[in-house]
Amino acid sequence: MNFSLRSKLFLLVGCAISLAAVPIILFSRASLLESAMQRERESFVNTVMLVEDSLSVRYLHLLTSEVESVLESKRNLRQYGAMIRDMLLSEHEEEVLQSLAQWRKVLVSGGVYLAFYDKEGNEVLAGDIAKLIMEEGRQDFKGQSIHSMLEHRESLSDGQFAMVRLPGPGDQEVPVLVCFMPVKGLGTLLLSDPVADTEQSRKLLERRMVLGIQERLDSLELSRGASISIISSDGRVLAGKGMSMSLASIPEEVLARVRKGAALEGDTEGAEEPVLYRLAYFKAMDWYVGAFIPLEAITGPAEALARHLFGVAAGLLVLSLLVMLVLTMRIIAPLRLLTRRAGEIAREDFSSERGVGFSEDIVEGLPVERTDEVGQLAGAFAHMVKALDENIHRLVDTLAVRQRMQGELNAARDIQMGILPPPDGAPKSLGYSAAAFLEPAKEVGGDLYDFFTVPDGRQAVVIGDVSDKGVSAALFMSMTVTLVRYALAEGLSCSEAMLRINERLAENNPSCMFVTLFIGLFDPASGRLDYASGAHCPPFVVNPDPSVPVRMLTETSGPLVGAMQGMDYEACSAELAPGEYCLLYTDGVSEAMNEKLELFGEERIAATLETLRSASPDEVLHGVLAAVKAHRGTAAQSDDITMLCFRRSAE
Repeated sequence: MNFSLRSKLFLLVGCAISLAAVPIILFSRASLLESAMQRERESFVNTVMLVEDSLSVRYLHLLTSEVESVLESKRNLRQYGAMIRDMLLSEHEEEVLQSLAQWRKVLVSGGVYLAFYDKEGNEVLAGDIAKLIMEEGRQDFKGQSIHSMLEHRESLSDGQFAMVRLPGPGDQEVPVLVCFMPVKGLGTLLLSDPVADTEQSRKLLERRMVLGIQERLDSLELSRGASISIISSDGRVLAGKGMSMSLASIPEEVLARVRKGAALEGDTEGAEEPVLYRLAYFKAMDWYVGAFIPLEAITGPAEALARHLFGVAAGLLVLSLLVMLVLTMRIIAPLRLLTRRAGEIAREDFSSERGVGFSEDIVEGLPVERTDEVGQLAGAFAHMVKALDENIHRLVDTLAVRQRMQGELNAARDIQMGILPPPDGAPKSLGYSAAAFLEPAKEVGGDLYDFFTVPDGRQAVVIGDVSDKGVSAALFMSMTVTLVRYALAEGLSCSEAMLRINERLAENNPSCMFVTLFIGLFDPASGRLDYASGAHCPPFVVNPDPSVPVRMLTETSGPLVGAMQGMDYEACSAELAPGEYCLLYTDGVSEAMNEKLELFGEERIAATLETLRSASPDEVLHGVLAAVKAHRGTAAQSDDITMLCFRRSAE
């Protein structure tokens, strides 16, 4: 999808504002949520602790009232017991039972029950209450056996007390305070006082405690939507402020942990109306103190602020885009003009008669006077158009000159190739066949080859490689070919011809050019090859029989040809068996390099010839050329490639 520059600028501004605003809004929202949650948690902690302290104070007051009530009952029973004991000790033994009966009537009217047991623990005066108290196995609140308290202990002159529970109306049990008062020499008094009135007082105090807590809760300032409740263990809400909440939504494992004494906080996020809560347990009354607030009441202000910020950001985005619209109109108009003028350049023929003046029409009207980037671009474009106009006209002139030079080089190539015989133009001779190949690295190369018949009937084979490339090498090569032909036509031997050619080339050679040269005279009838090699690549001789190894003619006659006068060249000779062929080549074959700068080398030439033992001379040349190109790969040809192959017939 292609976007215009204006669209990209709009998109850039939109993305920039969004990338700047969205993280800030999201961070603000998260920060507000976190601070709101933290504030509510701190408020919950303070509120719950305040309620717990209030409960503790009121419960302490309740305990104090109960303790005072029990102590009052103890004082009364101790006084009654002491009075009866003193009376019994002052009377005759036969009057004891009568006095006890009278005291019993008096005390019953006050809710106190009296019984008497002799020194052996036998019942002397008792009623139903005493029998219940003295039932076998009865224990007090501390787990002490009641029967053990009947033992006559004169040291406990103030009496011994115990609290027991006796069956009451229905299934209820009534707490009873019991006093055992020893009477010296007679037995033990048992006085009991039911403390049911204390239980009633406790319930009354509990109601007062709830009312007091409710007054305290009503005075608290809670957050919007928050509530606090005092909840009994059976789920009843005893007191509270705000919307009443139940413990049904609180997981049981949380309640269990709270009952162990740890105040916990959490939330019911999975519920239909999730709330944040804090729970504490008041063990003395088996009550829960819970503070609750819906999560929506906490997150609502933060969400509202986030929506407000998003609205502000959207407004800023629209305003920014409007400003960008005005700015881009001022920027885009010159750019569109530059685009149109660039299109005119693409359609213009700079080689036409209009000449350099066309560039003035292209740059006319461009905002080059502006000092901003658009003006700089327009100025650079105008300069480019003028420079392009001038450079193209120079290029046209240069191309014309180059085309003339190319034509001359092509003509020189044609002349050069005309000097050499055609690749398949070897002389037809009985028992002899030959072929040649030349591929210059440039338009005009420096390699040479030749084959012709000398006056004595032998076949001349010549190959050489001039030290340079281009036109100078081609001229040097042409001179060498001509000298070789004249020397051999005069009947000179290969070494004599090499000596004469060296002298002629070295006479006038200011560029110090030279040629590696191989001259051979082959007699097809005898297979004898007389040759001279002036530092040229050693030829290969290949027999069609695979058992006969490929060999090289490594003997050299002398140094490079044409570099220096006065050089001697020795005559060399070899013999080709029937069916054998000889491959002559230049270093463009052996020194061909691939991308890794690895040379093709003489070993690869020999390996290639192993696969071409029975091939014709032309097939040998094409096979070696294919191997060289495969080795070279994508690397460029760096030197001329020249080969000449001749074979002695098998017949």
